Amino acid sequence: MEPDMTKSILSHTLAQTLVATLPMLAAAWAGSVSAQTVEGSGSSKVMMFDRPPSVEELREVVAPDPKIRTRSIEIIGGAAGAAAKRPRPIDEINYGTAPIPSAAQPAPQPEMQPVAQPAPQPAPQASRPAHKQRRQEVRTEAPAAQMATAEPPAAPVAQEQAAAPQAFGFRINFALNSAEIPAESASYIDAVGALMKEDTTLGLTVEGHTDASGSLSHNMLLSQRRAVSVGEYLVRVHRIDPKRITVDGKGPTAPIAANPYDGRNRRVEFKPAH
Repeated sequence: MEPDMTKSILSHTLAQTLVATLPMLAAAWAGSVSAQTVEGSGSSKVMMFDRPPSVEELREVVAPDPKIRTRSIEIIGGAAGAAAKRPRPIDEINYGTAPIPSAAQPAPQPEMQPVAQPAPQPAPQASRPAHKQRRQEVRTEAPAAQMATAEPPAAPVAQEQAAAPQAFGFRINFALNSAEIPAESASYIDAVGALMKEDTTLGLTVEGHTDASGSLSHNMLLSQRRAVSVGEYLVRVHRIDPKRITVDGKGPTAPIAANPYDGRNRRVEFKPAH
């Protein structure tokens, strides 16, 4: 077989291989980029990252931009509206005085006006008792009075939105019974250090968590040691003021998985210190 033909066949095979594998590589890369999940419930919600996060992603958790804006609404009605609808008092009018008649000309006598007789009222129907007629009159007058004094209906209260997680965490692969940070997990904590350098007012509580395997006393001590190790890394490597960091060992007392023995409960969490 000639060398040129061999080279052509190899190039064609390589091109087919790339076409087949590139979509798989792109899908895997996209999956790693979006590898973050909200776990837990209620006040225990935490944003867990399965890859080293960016500073922007961490900032979005601990200091999210306000999503809900409120506006002042002027309510027209009620007492203010009723006061505005009341008729204003009529200004006092100065009437002129009538001319005084002279002695030579007698004063004209006012004409006698016939006394107006009251219009006869229609007799109530015999089939409708008097108390029912009065009740009907009250009902016809009630809507007008209510329209003048009725308060505007209260605006419906907006339902509270589900609270977003205020903590983030990593599943650092500590060795068994060890608090030493593995080299492959350092980039996770480096992102935290970069966030604290950027926001010098941010304080964090570092919490260590374990699953329920082993004794409670051992897990409580181990989680405390691991939280201290992460805090010391931030102070030693990123020169973060120790006063901005607090550590706490939770052991297995705050699981985020339903099964307390689930390995997903082994994690390190970071919460803003208020």
